[in-house]
Amino acid sequence: MKPIVLASLAAAGIASAALAFAPADTIRMRQANYKQMGGAMHGLIEQTRSGSPSIAEIRRHSAVILRYAPQVLRWFPRGTGAEAGVRTRAKAEIWSDRPGFRLAGARLLVAARQMDGAARSGDVARARAALPALQRACGGCHEGYRGPGQ
Repeated sequence: MKPIVLASLAAAGIASAALAFAPADTIRMRQANYKQMGGAMHGLIEQTRSGSPSIAEIRRHSAVILRYAPQVLRWFPRGTGAEAGVRTRAKAEIWSDRPGFRLAGARLLVAARQMDGAARSGDVARARAALPALQRACGGCHEGYRGPGQ
């Protein structure tokens, strides 16, 4: 019954995924989403460094990042840090420095939109030029708000 209730709430716009799930579920959901984003980033890097890049692949990878970028800030409701008892690399600074974290999220969104615009243009050189800003946006958040891997 839970999936039906959640789908109904989501369809009605009443509940976000962060509120509808337990903290452990929220953590697992964001980790899965970040894996998708990470795979897309690796695909972008691979394609833009290729001697014969595929603009279709660049578009596909860029679209994944753009799909998730506007959601990132909602993936971190209070209670989804280490206190949830689930392995997470989310640092306490996500909650103690909310303005900084929001700024990092905004930078990601801007860079993702620029990357996607470049990809949709069909211009590989433009996509290559947009990639470093996206990498900086991702890396800036990793440096300040993500702990080391285990």
